[in-house]
Amino acid sequence: MTTVAGVHRSQSNQQQRRVAYDIVPHYKQLRQALFQLGSERHQERKAALQDYSSNVLEILKGGRSDPSLGPPTDAAALHLAYEAGLWQLLDLFLLSEDTQEGFFAEAFAAWLAEHGGLLSSTPGYNTLAADARRLTVSPRIEIDPTYWPIVQRLVLVGQLETAAELLMLHPAYRELQNPGMATQVESIEVVYQLLRVVPRFSRAGSSSSGRLGSMGTLTDDLVQFGRERAEWRKRVDELWAGRERLLAGIKKHDSAAAQGLAGILCLLCAGSDNAANAKKSFEYSSNIATNWVELLTGVLLWKYTTLQPQIHLRQLLATIQAGQKAHERDSDGAFLDFLHELLPASADQEVQSVVSLCTNSPYCSLQFVAHIFDVLRGHPAAERIISRPRPHYGVDQAELYTLNYAETLLGHADTWLMASEYLAWCPVNGAAVMEAVIDQSPFPVQDERMALKALALAQRHGLTAAAAGLCRRLGRAAAQDGRLGAALQWTMRAHDPAVCAELVAPLLAQVQQLLLEQVGNYQVAPLAIPELQDLQPLLAHLPQQHSLNDLAGLQHQLGNSSPSAALQTRSYQELHFLRAFARLQAALADVQRHQQQPGEQQQLLAAAYAAVREPVVQLLLEGLAPAPLQLPLLLYLVPVLDSVHMPFSRADVHGLLQLVSNAAGGLPAAAAAILAGEYSPGLGPSWPLVAGQHTATAGPGEGGGKQLHPRHVNDVRMALCRCLVKAHVAETGQQVRVN
Repeated sequence: MTTVAGVHRSQSNQQQRRVAYDIVPHYKQLRQALFQLGSERHQERKAALQDYSSNVLEILKGGRSDPSLGPPTDAAALHLAYEAGLWQLLDLFLLSEDTQEGFFAEAFAAWLAEHGGLLSSTPGYNTLAADARRLTVSPRIEIDPTYWPIVQRLVLVGQLETAAELLMLHPAYRELQNPGMATQVESIEVVYQLLRVVPRFSRAGSSSSGRLGSMGTLTDDLVQFGRERAEWRKRVDELWAGRERLLAGIKKHDSAAAQGLAGILCLLCAGSDNAANAKKSFEYSSNIATNWVELLTGVLLWKYTTLQPQIHLRQLLATIQAGQKAHERDSDGAFLDFLHELLPASADQEVQSVVSLCTNSPYCSLQFVAHIFDVLRGHPAAERIISRPRPHYGVDQAELYTLNYAETLLGHADTWLMASEYLAWCPVNGAAVMEAVIDQSPFPVQDERMALKALALAQRHGLTAAAAGLCRRLGRAAAQDGRLGAALQWTMRAHDPAVCAELVAPLLAQVQQLLLEQVGNYQVAPLAIPELQDLQPLLAHLPQQHSLNDLAGLQHQLGNSSPSAALQTRSYQELHFLRAFARLQAALADVQRHQQQPGEQQQLLAAAYAAVREPVVQLLLEGLAPAPLQLPLLLYLVPVLDSVHMPFSRADVHGLLQLVSNAAGGLPAAAAAILAGEYSPGLGPSWPLVAGQHTATAGPGEGGGKQLHPRHVNDVRMALCRCLVKAHVAETGQQVRVN
């Protein structure tokens, strides 16, 4: 399988396997939806991509602990946290309706509120949220030196509800009866009211408003928002201009509170029409923010609220990053550098640049890269870029990374079957790789339940050669373990009659040997063959086989006057022989049981003999028995032929006589062929020799069994003649009774 250089490749851990299990049904559903929708139904395709992206994002975030409680406990959880943040960020730029409809500022602030811990110097630990949580339970909040800086950072990044909650925890609210405290509350209330009524360009009920809270006045009407925000800014400018008078009272009692409230007013002046106020606000925001992402969020929220990232974000980023670099603290510089490249590429929707960044980043696993292409497909031109064949690989990059991701799934027994769901949608190499996987994977042989899943998988995808190869492997493994029934079952699934014949050859030889040992013992007695009994469940469900009469038309098409050519088209002949022979044994056992019970009703005994007819007809008249077994079978059946309850008709007996007497040479030629172990086309199908084929003619020192003799052929012939007389008498008497 082709390997991609640069992308972060590691053996899948438990977290990644959980994610893989959860994502694969959504991946299948998306692939089927895109296939059915075609390339023209753009809106429906985009809706399918958005649903898929939302589902994957929830899976990536699943099981994550609260980032304000501390960093992730292991590297795998931290890596998933990075991937969840990057997935949501790319979704924001390429798929989200919020960005396209002008709500990017609020959506980006919501992203920072959820994934801000990734920017921390302790990766994954949201220190701003943690500090806010700490302050809510602090007994003396007013003396904590971090109180006002944290409130100001919360206001800067749009987390107004948390900021307002901390303002309300100021001790002045607990001592309103104190005149000095009442003055402080009045000053705090002015700022609090500004935050409570600030116009926000956001949809009520959206994900961003849910993350940032409902503080402020939400509207999705751009004209109304512009009008209300202009009035609100005018009020902010007035308060900023009169801040000395506004904060004079609180400054006497709490200078830190006065400076903190003045700082909040300064932050809110970011969008002021007064250039000096706006400049001072930007400088103050730069000092408050711990990194350029926080500063960008504040500028977007308080100044460029309706900014279109594809048009203006790159230029704004350059300005902000230049002004903030010297002020960064307590931040992960490496991840910020990665975002420094990713954000402008995503904002400009440069699909290939995004792919290159992700595939060369330690923050993006192969699992992430293989799935992120469906987020990138949100760009109208993405399909043309993604489907461009890669030099030296012969496939497009989406298939290339999907193939490599499937390779990582193959490395674990719990996930290797999932690889097929991805390979099925790789049009160039998917089928070939899947066939090789099914044919070579070690897992099915160890677990037949898993093997059945693999077999169903191959059949579902039309990989008949791979399915047959898997069944042959399992058949060989079962045969080596001595499980003949399982070996035959898997080999039949592989549609390989030749191997089935090899597997049952020893059993056929055993049947032949036992039949020869019965020569001269003219008693109705079933043979003891435990292996045959073990195969009963398999033999009972063999596919139906055509009789010689049914094959007459096929024989005519083959242009061969011999029935042998037609008989060779009957698959699994050996198994059908064993099934008929097993039925004969069951019928003879029934006959023996009725004979051994004194006073048994003759009707029951006659019925038992009648059950012998069908397997005998199948074995000898329909050609299931191979030539070396036909004469031993007839000798074995002499007691049945001589019985008063003989079940055969005249037509049956004539057929059996024809079996031992060919039309040209009569008995001697037929007997000679049988006794010599040779095969005459007129005697049945031209089967391969079974193991122990020469037992029929071996001497006492060679085979240990009895020898056949020409007189045995005469015995059969005489028994058939007697049988023919009885059949004639029985049928004539029946006709007389009818008349």
